[in-house]
Amino acid sequence: MELVDNIEASFTELLNKRSAQHYYLAISGGCDSMVMLSLFQKQARPFTVLHVNYKLRGKESDKDEDLVRLFCKSNGIPFKVLRHELSNDLKDGGNLQNLAREIRYDFFKTYLSKHESAILCLAHHKDDQEENFWMAMTRGGGLRAMAGMKTFESPYLRPFLDRSKDELIAYAHEKKIRWRDDLSNQSNKYTRNIWRNVLLPQFKKEIPQISESVELLQKHFNRQVSHDRKVSSAHIPRTPRDFEISTFELSLMNSNQWIEFLDQINIGKNLALSILDLLKGENGKKIFLDSDASNYATVWKRENGLYFESKEHITSIPPVFKTLIINSLPNRFGKAELYLNPEKIKGNLSVRRWQNGDRMRPIGLKGSKLIGDILKDDKTHASIKNNQWVLVDEEKIISLIGFRIDQRAIADKAPCLKVIFECLDFDSL
Repeated sequence: MELVDNIEASFTELLNKRSAQHYYLAISGGCDSMVMLSLFQKQARPFTVLHVNYKLRGKESDKDEDLVRLFCKSNGIPFKVLRHELSNDLKDGGNLQNLAREIRYDFFKTYLSKHESAILCLAHHKDDQEENFWMAMTRGGGLRAMAGMKTFESPYLRPFLDRSKDELIAYAHEKKIRWRDDLSNQSNKYTRNIWRNVLLPQFKKEIPQISESVELLQKHFNRQVSHDRKVSSAHIPRTPRDFEISTFELSLMNSNQWIEFLDQINIGKNLALSILDLLKGENGKKIFLDSDASNYATVWKRENGLYFESKEHITSIPPVFKTLIINSLPNRFGKAELYLNPEKIKGNLSVRRWQNGDRMRPIGLKGSKLIGDILKDDKTHASIKNNQWVLVDEEKIISLIGFRIDQRAIADKAPCLKVIFECLDFDSL
């Protein structure tokens, strides 16, 4: 009974720390998930059971569904099922386990999205965690992969990561919980089953303390991943916008910090080396990011590092400005403010993108100069060059905003017209 009390107490304590508007339980019909369902039934919380029937094992798959359905019906629990003929998706090849995972998580997400705050409970346990470690290591996975799953990583809650399979089976026997064994788990056709049925039992026989060693390593890796993620996040803007990371800053990152950096802006680690290889190329070389998940569209090689171009530039919205008449000129001038002679302004002021052929007469220069040449002289990168704005009146350019001011309309005495640009990041220009 001590094991039963410990499992029930720790389960309740964990749920008390993770409140949600609604809970969803991924229930397969196996021992682990049926124990979780039984424990959750004792909680006064709104929840729904989700079950996926891949139809891979014929009547056996249907019997798994029937077990879960009957339990839910008998206990008044909402039950949702996805029936998917997975074998049809594999006719042209593919990885069964990866495809199955993609299908079920898409199914789960359709329900999670129905609530402002929802949690999906998964019955992964300590043995799964250990298997993941060895599989990740043999695949050459990074620290995060070998660190394993977290108990809570929104919106996923895994309440059994500190419980072994044997403990859950013992609890199920004690509480007389019915479950179904998936006989495909006994087949060594799949890599996970080879680890589960052959390699790990032999490891534990030869090295009895190996599981404890793996657990210690995973705790260390988790701490390291958290540290690396914090370090790399310092280089990423809080809201999605174009930004640059210098070659020097990149040189200070270790390989895992670079992976965590990319992960935080939803760029796959499969591009990690390709993006770094940009540094060896010419300025202006770029990689297009084909990712719906990322807010970034392109990575450019610039003179001093890498430039990450967002899908929606902050400067894609015309700069907003206001005007007022002032009675004195300041001693110092900044990019965000202009001081103009109202008598030299023709008509109304407005903002537009610069165009090929645009010319202005910058302060300090004899004659006129093409806007394109000004941007080129200032080494404005191609990734943002076409996204610049000019302030104009009805006959001329008043300013290449953030870069140059035209001498034809500037004020040399007061009163004068003050133009103030708002919500524009001049430091990024």
